Amino acid sequence: MGAALISLFCAVSVWKGFVYPDWFNSFVFPIFARGALAGALFVIVMYAGVFAPGSFGAKAFMPIRAQLSIIACILTFGHNIAYGKTYFKMLFTNSGEMQTGTLIAAVCSLVMIAVMLPLFVTSFKSVRRKMSGKAWKKLQRLAYVFYFLLFVHVMLLTVPRAIMGAEGYDLTVFVYGFVFISYFLCRIIKAVYKNNKEKTVHRQMIAVSAALFAATLFVGTISTSSSSSSVASEGYSSYSYKDGTYSGEGMGNNGKINVDVTIVDGNIDSIEITKFPDDEEYFDVSVDGEMMIGRVIDAQGTDVDGISGATYSSDGFISAVESALEQARQ
Repeated sequence: MGAALISLFCAVSVWKGFVYPDWFNSFVFPIFARGALAGALFVIVMYAGVFAPGSFGAKAFMPIRAQLSIIACILTFGHNIAYGKTYFKMLFTNSGEMQTGTLIAAVCSLVMIAVMLPLFVTSFKSVRRKMSGKAWKKLQRLAYVFYFLLFVHVMLLTVPRAIMGAEGYDLTVFVYGFVFISYFLCRIIKAVYKNNKEKTVHRQMIAVSAALFAATLFVGTISTSSSSSSVASEGYSSYSYKDGTYSGEGMGNNGKINVDVTIVDGNIDSIEITKFPDDEEYFDVSVDGEMMIGRVIDAQGTDVDGISGATYSSDGFISAVESALEQARQ
């Protein structure tokens, strides 16, 4: 019931565009509305099946695995209802406006919902008792498909932002990468050495170390790429821009953001937002848009801070300006 109330609150808040204080929008609301809490609970459910029999992890989490799964599913439904109004609507009515990664992530969400529904229903003991043990276990194998799609979904939404250098996304990629790679390796090891607890634990420890190295290496590569892009952008500041008006586009929360950037005497003179599909409650073009335009003009570049609580809109605007400036550089 608590999870259902949280889901209802998140869905209504997003659909109605309720405005909350910056600290709540930045640090509290995303935990519930953007699926962070649901994802964390699914991680516990995942790992409960990986721990060696008789271990502390197995004793602590296996007895409540079904309950945690039910709560996570309810929170996930709330997340999909909240943002389905935007992304699912675009998927079916205007998919051409979506970036490739966002499009695939939306399709993953639909498949995950289809997979999650039978898992959710059969997690209730009253339903499980009506099924044979063999049939129930066979159905539960769909959970592996769900976990894999969840990992793909998260990576599609976070890796591009990390490459762009958006603050905090490299840490998100590292955490999810480490957690999911560790899980998949440990699950395979448990299946192979299920009758040998000592070997299972020993090889799982090696697998976790390998996952830590892989996640660190991957994020390090992203950070290097992001740093190189930043250095390249800063390097352009020593050159002038070609005079003229240039158009650019970036992906916001609800679709593509378009801008026209005017260069006069080699400097950024003005920026006009020509298309902005995001909700005014989170990013008001007349207020937040003018603030972002002012920051870019003052900095004569896109190395500027975004608007608190409007990360996707801010990043989309910056990407649009950057794509216009790429045409103007000489």
